[in-house]
Amino acid sequence: MMKESLRVSVILPTFNRERYLADSITSILEQTKPPLEILVVDDGSTDRTPEICSQFAALITYIRQDNAGKLTAIATGLDKAGGDLVWIMDDDDIAAPDALERLTEPFARNPELVLTYGKMTRFDEGALQSREEVVEYPEDGRPFLVRLMEDCFITGHPCVLVRRDALEQMRPFDSKVLASVDYYLHLGVAIQGPVAFVDSVVLRQRQHPGLRGPRTLRYAEGDRNAKWIAHDAYLLKKLISDLPQRAYLAPPPWSKRRLTAAEQRMALIQKSVIAGRKKLWPDAIDSLDAALDIMRDTPLRQDELNVLAGMLGCRYGISEVHEAPDILHELYTASVERDDRTRILTALSRPLLHEIKIAWRQLDATRAAQAVRSWFRLMDVHATWCAFQSAVGRNLGRMATRSRAS
Repeated sequence: MMKESLRVSVILPTFNRERYLADSITSILEQTKPPLEILVVDDGSTDRTPEICSQFAALITYIRQDNAGKLTAIATGLDKAGGDLVWIMDDDDIAAPDALERLTEPFARNPELVLTYGKMTRFDEGALQSREEVVEYPEDGRPFLVRLMEDCFITGHPCVLVRRDALEQMRPFDSKVLASVDYYLHLGVAIQGPVAFVDSVVLRQRQHPGLRGPRTLRYAEGDRNAKWIAHDAYLLKKLISDLPQRAYLAPPPWSKRRLTAAEQRMALIQKSVIAGRKKLWPDAIDSLDAALDIMRDTPLRQDELNVLAGMLGCRYGISEVHEAPDILHELYTASVERDDRTRILTALSRPLLHEIKIAWRQLDATRAAQAVRSWFRLMDVHATWCAFQSAVGRNLGRMATRSRAS
């Protein structure tokens, strides 16, 4: 597929964003690579959204529907889209002028791609001219899908450009997904083929307070985490049960050969960590038990320990772990019969140690007490000693690196 033939349909779902919508539409119209069409889907707005859209009447297609949520609005736009690629724009953000040009280029080079993604910056409402820091993405050699399952690290939907056929493969969209819509679409597309990273800022994401979600499931800014946790668990529950083990490996061995025991162990460790970070603790414990039963006499490699260290590092916190001692007891039990149990426990404890350090700096006695209690539910005396030795070693290593850099 030649570059010139790649047509982009922009779908912009919107609901009661009269303050920001014109900025978003204008940023699309000013692209160095103009899109084929801009489909603005009004999800039953009750403010001046229709009036604002009328100002762009000759340049956009305005579609109005009854309020049903972002995912339904995207489906409505997809019904009308005629492009080869689809760019879903947020109604309160601003696209970089060359965003479409940058995101489209990799598709021209590789027709197998299903998704490209770029970087973003964040800015506070009312501070458009302030200095903005780039949001960095994790780059650690693991597959894109694995990193995405651990965390939805691409938090701006317009950072992503997808092949329309991949979105169509997901239809009908799951009507139960009312939050984590971006995450749902990213995951559903990413499992279908290769992905490319564009090392360029493609979006300025606006930070502002306000209500989120469809009218029937409205939630304020302070409730977002609870909604995301529940929906993320829902999305990942089925996905991790259906994915083949080879999908967790880097680089993924897509051949039909049987996985080696070492590959199976790594895949199960990664699956366990993803499940734990998504609050799917029975799945996490089962996968970890299965992983540690493989090659019991062979210690875990450092790369396996590095993955394992992320299990208690959920971005939403681990309050359920503090409140349910059985989780930590089961993690301890999974490793207790292995000769390398101290190294395993040391890896698992790293987020807890980080939590203790944060609580200490903030003089938060409650947070510190929770973390310390959880620490001693997971760790024995020898593991505690080794964990602190390891922490000191890491800190000395970072100090040496900074010294050499200066």
